[in-house]
Amino acid sequence: MGDPITTGRVLGGRYRLIRELARGGMGTVWVAEDPLLARTVAVKVLDPALATDDAVRQRFRREAIAAAAVAHPNIVTTYDTGDDGGTAYIVMELVEGRTLREVIDEMGPLPIPMACDIAIQIADALAAAHGRGVVHRDVKPGNVLVQTDGRVKVADFGIAKATDEAGDLTRAGMVIGTARYLAPEQVDGSPVDDRADVYALGLVLYEMLVGQAPFEADTDVASALARLTGGPPPLAQARPGVPPGLARLVDQALARNPDDRLPSAAALRDALTAIRDGTQRLGAEPTRPIGLARTTTVPTTPGAPARTSRSRPAGPPRARVRAGRAVLWVLALALGIGGGFLAVRALQDRPARAGPPSPPPAGPIGPTAVIDFDPEGDDRQEDRANVGAVVDDDPTTVWSTARYIGSRRFGNTKRGVGLVFDLPRGARIRAVEVTATESGWAGAVHASDRRAETLDGWGAPLAAGTDLPAVATFRLEPPTTAPHLLVWFTELPPSLRLQVSGVRFLGTR
Repeated sequence: MGDPITTGRVLGGRYRLIRELARGGMGTVWVAEDPLLARTVAVKVLDPALATDDAVRQRFRREAIAAAAVAHPNIVTTYDTGDDGGTAYIVMELVEGRTLREVIDEMGPLPIPMACDIAIQIADALAAAHGRGVVHRDVKPGNVLVQTDGRVKVADFGIAKATDEAGDLTRAGMVIGTARYLAPEQVDGSPVDDRADVYALGLVLYEMLVGQAPFEADTDVASALARLTGGPPPLAQARPGVPPGLARLVDQALARNPDDRLPSAAALRDALTAIRDGTQRLGAEPTRPIGLARTTTVPTTPGAPARTSRSRPAGPPRARVRAGRAVLWVLALALGIGGGFLAVRALQDRPARAGPPSPPPAGPIGPTAVIDFDPEGDDRQEDRANVGAVVDDDPTTVWSTARYIGSRRFGNTKRGVGLVFDLPRGARIRAVEVTATESGWAGAVHASDRRAETLDGWGAPLAAGTDLPAVATFRLEPPTTAPHLLVWFTELPPSLRLQVSGVRFLGTR
């Protein structure tokens, strides 16, 4: 037995324990300092009461080997492992964030796009592990870490099994894993392969969508046994509004017979990606009936009377614009043929009267530059590499905020983020149209003669609105000739991530 496991102890002559972070079934996780590489790490220390069991020590070491075998952005990285005077430990990446368990407990049912996005990242991590012959076998919300920007890390391969090895540290018929998330074949002690992880992820996805696990019983063991005799409550009933395709996919992942499930985590990932993109992106349907535009209000200034703006019905934004313009041209030609004769007759029958010239028609004004604006962020950047997506006239490309966990007001970490546009000198902007992939966001438009480095430097907004549709138009009255405009986003949609596929400026030169 080594020295007591307390704050300040140095393991392997290198890792100094700072504070206890969490306790698990096999040991304790500590925040530690690695002075050699000047970084903070997480160190899992095997429980001293288990350290005398050779089989447990082998399994603990095997956790490090299994995790280190797979390098993936969605898997917690393993750096090192060792034994210090009888104290076995594993050194891992320290992930800042919360467990998915904590997120579900706080938020309840998650927004559908958010649940799909988290599940996609978990599935991608599992697909990478399965490709290296490693089955996790304990996929659950407590083993999924959600970072503040929405990125996910799968942790704790402590009971992982290398499927390409003949031997296993567990005996046939031995139940391994957390009872609440076991696949049926794990409950009855049958052989386990990749599809057990698919089933567990199906349980996790169901819980994210509904707010509670599908098999509830007085004990975890009873809930595990329930999986051998029946199926979960239909997802469509437990969470009305879930897309039918998503409900069918969860049902398939939770099939009792492994042969009836999706064949792999990669297949689940790809199917979820298609569903997520279909629910988030405008124009998921190839054709749809023409509908009336829905109105929304965009006040010109805080507290000022609301201005009315119109959003287009859901559908591909640019294609919809082109289709609308085609209809207008047809109408114009038709009216030009018949109406032209009437106009000539009218001019012949009445004297000409001089009047004020009509204002030039408002058309799109292309910006000369665009840059992200994140004055209150740690790195002062927000998806800088993709800002061009909002002006490329391609509805399939997007500029995206990070995902902010906990609050639609950017995780209560800042007032917002935005995009700064430089406009041609002399342009007179009457309206700004923003096309997002989801409704329920809030934003504002500011103007300035210079690029201000702080939000306060931009002054009061020219237009602002809340609970906006996917396509919203901010009308600027009076129009502005300022050379710099800031489109400032103040609240995220329910998915906690805003994706913008286009920003257009309407006005005259």
